[in-house]
Amino acid sequence: MMEQTRCHPLGLVPLILLLAGCTGGGTPAPDAASDSPHSSSTAPTSVAALPPPAGHYEAGCLQGQTDAAGFSPSGERLFNVDPLFIRDNFSQTSDGTKQLMNGVQWMKDPYWLRAGQTVTVTVASEQQKTVGLVAEYGATEGNTSVTFTACPEEKTPYTWWPGGFLVHGTETRCIRLSVEVAGAEGARRPVIPVGSAPCPTSW
Repeated sequence: MMEQTRCHPLGLVPLILLLAGCTGGGTPAPDAASDSPHSSSTAPTSVAALPPPAGHYEAGCLQGQTDAAGFSPSGERLFNVDPLFIRDNFSQTSDGTKQLMNGVQWMKDPYWLRAGQTVTVTVASEQQKTVGLVAEYGATEGNTSVTFTACPEEKTPYTWWPGGFLVHGTETRCIRLSVEVAGAEGARRPVIPVGSAPCPTSW
């Protein structure tokens, strides 16, 4: 069984503060609304160089956020991989803002998932040493794959996880993902642009 990395009261790191909004004890901060996909944040100016992304992480209902007020799957600036939606805050379809720390680009692009659904997102094998998926309470250096499991319909129509991506290096590139939906055959392969990279929509 893969070990999950969670927030620790004495081991907070800039990545968690930036992308997950945690406080001691592994619970969302009182001002977790600042991690809303509708707000912006300022990156710390320095952080120790990160190791390559870790392995798999399970992001369930308890790790996610249930306040889905104002979210629409037909909204602007969304990568639509229905039932998964990735908020586009820092790519060519947004303002192109980069958050750089010691050669690592931080992209705050939260993940939204329809109620009752489970999806697994995996970084393409050839990019797994330099691209990490960041989901609330996951590994501080990012994960190469994350399984998201949404809360049931009676709790919220959508569950969302603060997070996004971290990319080693400062160049623009195209992040290649595999998205597998539990109970469905095959996988979808969306591409997420970093900066102004001229990326296809899938690979």
